[in-house]
Amino acid sequence: MTDRRPSRALRCAALALALAAGSARAAEGVIYSGSAYVDYWGFLDREHGDRASQGLAPAASVRLGLDVNDDLTFQTKACVSCHGVDFETISLDYQPKLWLNVQLGRIAVPFGDFSNRVDPGSYKTGSQPLIYDMGRMAYGARSAMNLGVLPLPYVDTGALVYGVRWLGERLQLWYGVYGVSGLRGSNDLDWMAMRSTPYNDNNRVPSGGGRATLSWSSNPGSFFGDASFGGSYTRGRYDRDATREYEIWGVDATLRFGKVVVRGEYAARRTDLDETASGYPFSLVDPWFEKAGFYAEAEAPLGKYLSAVYRYEELRRKGSPLPGAAAELTEDSQMIRHTGGLVITPATALFVKLSWEQWQTTDFGDFQTYHAGIGGAF
Repeated sequence: MTDRRPSRALRCAALALALAAGSARAAEGVIYSGSAYVDYWGFLDREHGDRASQGLAPAASVRLGLDVNDDLTFQTKACVSCHGVDFETISLDYQPKLWLNVQLGRIAVPFGDFSNRVDPGSYKTGSQPLIYDMGRMAYGARSAMNLGVLPLPYVDTGALVYGVRWLGERLQLWYGVYGVSGLRGSNDLDWMAMRSTPYNDNNRVPSGGGRATLSWSSNPGSFFGDASFGGSYTRGRYDRDATREYEIWGVDATLRFGKVVVRGEYAARRTDLDETASGYPFSLVDPWFEKAGFYAEAEAPLGKYLSAVYRYEELRRKGSPLPGAAAELTEDSQMIRHTGGLVITPATALFVKLSWEQWQTTDFGDFQTYHAGIGGAF
């Protein structure tokens, strides 16, 4: 993101912070929240660590919402993370009915359950799931795996139409469809381009998609707690000439058993390749590749100030590597990661994360990493 101007972005973020910390407290109809987190990612093996963005990384955000009238809300989110300082979202939300609402501007696109939990204070592990990783992934460079299926948060320019319907006293359906500029790239997706100005469409062909979530509310104190099941889909053309397509879909589920929360998600993407490009390391039998994976995790409290989490996940890429790809990358590359972690909450709104990760890969060998971070929310 060399074309971003840090000084201007910093001024924008400072304005958002000032609004949230100052006038937001005094003005009626203003809601604000935020979080800050610093994570250290370390490798036991230097050979593997030199191929990843290990070390300290920040993750901070401030959300500001302003009620314009009974039906219209302005909202924005300023963030600081590995991709820089930016206004991540800025939109108007028109909510005349429970079952029909419209959000427009630069919006957070709803895909998967994890899109609701992208801030570090909302998940227990030190890292995001591989299928949704945003820059803290071993061998996640463009010349290797090129991150996961769809790095989150996915923010884009466009409009979202959504609503909620109650199907009885305990069953609720959330649904939404959207039209956005779409993902960008030339030969495979360019995730850094999604965070770089200008934010307008690169090919004048909008992309679209939707998400639906069915939620069930349990009786208070019931062993079988709340549950939700969701599905997501998006499709579009990503290159400047609008000749190459991508298609992404996923399913997810969250269940509660007593105090234990169990989650799982699967996501897959098919991406067209440039048949005219030269330098593919293998014969281009199919002019596309597939990337898919899943994770399953369980989290449980171990007392008033301590909770534990375990996550198992897989990520697989099938298809010819791109021209210039790492020599180790094959036509069928797979990653498996086991993560165990503890979260300590020594004080209200303050948390410490400790995680250990065991990586097993078909192309890059096996290695171990760890995360240690501290953060807070308001």
